[in-house]
Amino acid sequence: MASKRSSIHTGPQSPTQGLLEAAASNQATVLGLLRQVMARGEHADTIHAIRTHCRRLQALLELCGDVRRARAMADCVGQLSKLRALQVFRLYLIARDAPQKDLTRMDDWLAKRIRKLTSTDAYRTIEQVVWKQALPGIASPGLSFSDRLEQLRQQHECRLKQLIEAASDKPRRKRLHALRLALKTIRYQTEWLPGRAAAKHDLLSRLKRVQTILGKYEELADFHHWGKKLSLPMQRGIRQDWKRARKRARRIPGEMSWLLDALAAGHVWTAVDHHAVLLNRRSTGSV
Repeated sequence: MASKRSSIHTGPQSPTQGLLEAAASNQATVLGLLRQVMARGEHADTIHAIRTHCRRLQALLELCGDVRRARAMADCVGQLSKLRALQVFRLYLIARDAPQKDLTRMDDWLAKRIRKLTSTDAYRTIEQVVWKQALPGIASPGLSFSDRLEQLRQQHECRLKQLIEAASDKPRRKRLHALRLALKTIRYQTEWLPGRAAAKHDLLSRLKRVQTILGKYEELADFHHWGKKLSLPMQRGIRQDWKRARKRARRIPGEMSWLLDALAAGHVWTAVDHHAVLLNRRSTGSV
């Protein structure tokens, strides 16, 4: 690669130095997974892992206030979103014993998507972005770790209130999806940050449960749309699953007061070193 890697200062370990080291590890994992895809093809688990690690890096960049780099990572995720959704749809059809003609049609859709990603050199583009943009840049001078966590806590609380109110009033797919993405960011940032083990485990478990419900509805909304081109028995089965998932998802906004309470109380994250500067690295030419 042409760009130089950003250096990490040596010395006493601070919370943010630990974050940067973990981020570098995630970055290396994504780059390795991308090499696997380019060499051996788009295995569903590999595509899922790339997107998950990129989402985690995006959440860290947002945590650090590095909006530009966070958007670059979000774009990486977005480029693979439809491929991932189609792969999950194929697994769903297999689990539902779909007829071969439906699976053949599904394979055609997948092949078309893969050809498009190949023709646009998408994996190479993502590789360059992850190499250059995945690690946080320089924070504002004097911004402490605890200051940034408090700032972020307030932002999440305000944003969640808006999303929950909107989704409670009219629980449409778009609003529920926006709520799901916000919860996913909070979950990944919680995973990055220190905190009391028992409270952190409980919070993550509850967030994952809610994400699963909202994610299943989002998946089945796509399946319901795509399934209109499949056989009638499959259309009916997908529609039934979609309605059940929608019913469960629409109850979620009314059940999220626990998270608002946790954010308001300031118990979501713990800043171990209140004097740690948010970032401990200097730029050495990365873009």
